Amino acid sequence: MITPVLFLIYRRPEQTAQVLSAIRAARPPVLLVAADAPHPERTEEVRLCQEVRKATLRGIDWPCDVQTHFSEQHLGCRRAVAGALEWAFSLHEKLIILEDDCLPDTSFFPWCETLLDRYENDSRVMQICGSNLTGCMPPDGASGYFSRFGPIWGWATWRRVWRLYDVDIQGWPKLRQSSELKRLCPEPFEAEWRREVFDSVHSGGLDTWDYQWAFARMVHEMVSIFPTVNLIQNIGFGPGATHTTAADAARLSVPTSEALLPPRLPEAITPWQEADRLYLEKIVGLPRTRLASLRYRLGLLKRRVLAACR
Repeated sequence: MITPVLFLIYRRPEQTAQVLSAIRAARPPVLLVAADAPHPERTEEVRLCQEVRKATLRGIDWPCDVQTHFSEQHLGCRRAVAGALEWAFSLHEKLIILEDDCLPDTSFFPWCETLLDRYENDSRVMQICGSNLTGCMPPDGASGYFSRFGPIWGWATWRRVWRLYDVDIQGWPKLRQSSELKRLCPEPFEAEWRREVFDSVHSGGLDTWDYQWAFARMVHEMVSIFPTVNLIQNIGFGPGATHTTAADAARLSVPTSEALLPPRLPEAITPWQEADRLYLEKIVGLPRTRLASLRYRLGLLKRRVLAACR
């Protein structure tokens, strides 16, 4: 293995140790470790963050160039992760990225590394994904497919793409009012979902970094590469999670399998529409029937009313 790995950690010692064990088995020659600072008024969080940082550095026991980016002030998910990625790509042309709750199958690393090399100079490809939560498998026996979506539970990309990222999505207000949004969101209710999410991100109401990454992929009309099997198990559901809660576990906990290597992908770099529709239905939760659409619209209206009353 030659590709650097960026490991994003915070306050969960058990999950962090499991993911580090998987990284250790891959033995990357360069490991970048980044962490937000704990909230200074949360005593237990301060203790856990310190414990995780120390244990992680102690656990790197193979020949490895270790580079660290530990925030001195609490930034929150949005600024901390975006800042860590900006730092990491200032040092390296391409990266494999894992968070402390994303436990990879051993084949995840060669899957990413092979495709990072193959599509390094292809401006149509934005990222390589490790997770496949829908179970979609191409009928031709390919080991992966292209998609308009791009989950970040274990992923990889290049500096050339990261340059397109804007944590504040300054281009959203103009796109929101244009007919271009509907063209970029061809499925029913997709544009409405995008408006709800990007409005919250743009206003600062949602403390996250990843929808901005999705925004860049959408406006530049790029694709991600999905494996036909799931290579990442999320072990972060529960009270210690920032966004994933126990309620998500049944829907999003998918066992891992070994990737088909070397990767064999379709020749045409175009999104697989059937898989993307299933992703919207199963993972995003967009409706497919009239009754479901009515429920979705009522829920959307309720959320907007509650947001206006805050």
